[in-house]
Amino acid sequence: MALKVMIAIIIFSCSSCLSAKHSGEFYRFYALNSKPAGFKEGGEPKGYYVDILKLVAQRLKLDDVEVNVVPYPRIVNELLHNEQGVVISCLFPNKKFDQSIHQPIAVASFQTAVVSIADKPFTWDNFEGKRVASLRGASKVYGLKLYDAAEQGQVTILSAQTYSQALKLLEAGRIDGFAGNLGIISNLAQEMEIELAQPAYLTSAKSYITISIAPNTDNAEQILQDIELSVQQLLESGEIQDIVESYLPKAIQER
Repeated sequence: MALKVMIAIIIFSCSSCLSAKHSGEFYRFYALNSKPAGFKEGGEPKGYYVDILKLVAQRLKLDDVEVNVVPYPRIVNELLHNEQGVVISCLFPNKKFDQSIHQPIAVASFQTAVVSIADKPFTWDNFEGKRVASLRGASKVYGLKLYDAAEQGQVTILSAQTYSQALKLLEAGRIDGFAGNLGIISNLAQEMEIELAQPAYLTSAKSYITISIAPNTDNAEQILQDIELSVQQLLESGEIQDIVESYLPKAIQER
């Protein structure tokens, strides 16, 4: 009898471990804290990255999932130093990402540009000697034109932690331009009542589902495939595009 009880306890314990392993606690979701990609309204996380990640969680049949809205450096740190479970976000590629960071499929494409203050426009005719900020580690993502100019010493690239910080630096005259997602910048500048000059366009950049799976995780390859399949299904159904366009009209994405 005692042996049966012990076996039952062991089976129950193993089942509990497996359940916890595939619960919301095993998966951690992070969205960039730049409106309209990720923000809080009435204490609730919102934004197109937040909504996309929630849909991915639903497809994976995860319960009680919370999408954490945090600064860009925090997301990169969580991805690079993940020691337990699965970290999922939506990001542009980053030169810091190694082979442990997976970006199997793009979720959206965004216009990128260098923006500047209305009375001090940054253009590709006057860019030499200018100071341009970008999110840390992301300067190459926003277009080789800017990156090559920095490599040749024609512009100085500075790091910003958030879009709002960069716009404040721009307004204060501490930088001459800010390179990033034009849709996010336009939305935020309007909220901050900052008048911007005509943007200096860079490129159309893709944002990817971004995944870090801790070492020694069971079925890591299957987990990766499940996430990729979930995103693929959401793209094919048009749900992801509907989300992005609900926050960023297509005209803003492409202008």
